[in-house]
Amino acid sequence: MQQVMDLINKRDIRGLTRAISLVEDHAPGIDTLLNMAFRSSTNGAFTLGFTGAPGAGKSTLVNGVIRRYRRAGKSVGVMAVDPTSAYSGGAVLGDRIRMQEHNADTGVYIRSLASRRALGGLAEAVKYALYLYKAFGFDIIMVETLGIGQDEIDIARYVDVTAVLLVPGYGDSIQMAKAGIMEIADLFIINKADRPGADLLMNQVLNSMQMKPEDDRPPVILTKADRDEGLDDVIEAIELLKSQALSQRNVRYRRRITEEIRSAVFSYLSGAVDEHLDEVVDKVLNASMTPLEASMEVIRRLRKKD
Repeated sequence: MQQVMDLINKRDIRGLTRAISLVEDHAPGIDTLLNMAFRSSTNGAFTLGFTGAPGAGKSTLVNGVIRRYRRAGKSVGVMAVDPTSAYSGGAVLGDRIRMQEHNADTGVYIRSLASRRALGGLAEAVKYALYLYKAFGFDIIMVETLGIGQDEIDIARYVDVTAVLLVPGYGDSIQMAKAGIMEIADLFIINKADRPGADLLMNQVLNSMQMKPEDDRPPVILTKADRDEGLDDVIEAIELLKSQALSQRNVRYRRRITEEIRSAVFSYLSGAVDEHLDEVVDKVLNASMTPLEASMEVIRRLRKKD
């Protein structure tokens, strides 16, 4: 683990690649690596999240954003959360393929990570990989989430600015927003704006924010990412939001650390509970316990173990 961390500190991409694989594989001793990465990281990196329904053009848009930050001389690290393969358990590399123009650029690192069917949109490996990206020292870190449902709002807890992509013609766009996405968006991007209904969708989004103070309303930008149109406006909006986010960074950082601690505790407890489940499930099936009694039995065992 120390050798891997030394490579990361030297900005050797082999170290970062190896470290992420270790995190995804839950390798023994990974906590030591993550602790070292956390202590080595700084708050210098600016983190961006992109979420939205499948087919919204997230990868194409992220590709254009990468291009613009590279023109500005910024190093960019990208985590593309892809569907989990039913066969290997790894990521289906759809997003990475759409960004392959940057493969030869040493200032860009793109890694696909499997969603692991995480209900909140971010698997544990993705959250921990942020430690590694920050320790590596990227100027800009982007996380593109899978965008499969209305509950995919974890991303806002782990990044400085969250962009939500919507597309004209998706009947549930605003319903999705009302279910939680509206609250996490720092920026709305209506992509594929050449489709019929783009202006209507934009007005719907604007109208849905009428109850918010004007200064708190997220910008709404029309783009055609496949034609590289509107992305300069996206960068301009992100940079404006960046200055606002930096002024609130301490508050956001406290919230983020709170979530990370909570997530780590739940992850540990889940693993500890699994050690006892088979036995207590058998007792419930044999009618010697109820599910509630079984849950209290597991809790008693965990307390005794501690």
